[in-house]
Amino acid sequence: MTDAAAAFADHGAFADHGAFADHIAERDRWARGPRGPLALVNDAQRVDHAQPVWPVPGSWAPTTGGLTVTAAADDGVVVDGVPVDGTVLVAGDTAVVPSAVAFADGFAGTVSGSTLRVWDPAAEPVQRFDHIARFDRSDDWVRSGTYVPSDDGAGDDREARGSVLDAAGDALPVAGHIETAFGSTTVRFVAVRSAAFRGAPRLQLIVQDATSTLAEDDPGSTYSMGRFLYLDDPGAAGRVELDWNLLVLPPCAFSYQFACPIPPEDNRVPVPITAGERHPVDAEDSVLH
Repeated sequence: MTDAAAAFADHGAFADHGAFADHIAERDRWARGPRGPLALVNDAQRVDHAQPVWPVPGSWAPTTGGLTVTAAADDGVVVDGVPVDGTVLVAGDTAVVPSAVAFADGFAGTVSGSTLRVWDPAAEPVQRFDHIARFDRSDDWVRSGTYVPSDDGAGDDREARGSVLDAAGDALPVAGHIETAFGSTTVRFVAVRSAAFRGAPRLQLIVQDATSTLAEDDPGSTYSMGRFLYLDDPGAAGRVELDWNLLVLPPCAFSYQFACPIPPEDNRVPVPITAGERHPVDAEDSVLH
């Protein structure tokens, strides 16, 4: 799982308030952590030839399995614990053991595809961040739904697959649909496959609802591009539990360095889901991003 995916995805429904408090604390720790979304200062520069990458030293170039970095010893570049004096491989996030890069000024680097991600644990957004604003937890927002797996991309799933894109614009694997009700409104969500969490397969819903507005001072608003809900993949058609208290913000809610996936049309619901995370805020409850 990548740095960004590791913790913005969360862990299924919680049966008690103590476990939910742990969930809140973990999410806030992730947001301000050294590989959290607030620490990412450059994720926009794709390396397609030998070139510098702001704001760190070295010359970076694409290669099979990641990037290479060329640097002198006094540049202070360290890859996997070894100071660089020449050219070395920096393994990407799909490698069995991805490389970790450290710089003399406290910055750090990781490779995703052909992009060097640069992290600053002391970045200004990390210093400003106080907590993630949330709706109060309510058992009323723990609902049931019916999961219907897709039939190997047949029928309307082909259309859905083309309309559910990740932040890079690549099609996400559609797992099926989840039907549930909000009062008298029945919704049929498109569910995509998510990275496994602690070895267990999961589904992901990318959702916009009536709270997804730009009115950040409205206590009933949430991040305008939508939120994510993760749930265990049952592996077959049947009933599933949807704990809307576990709606989480995508990384793009914290930093412009991340692009946002666009919720498919079926997942843009006309009802307010007043549960889960709302916005990242500072000590004055002002929205960070």
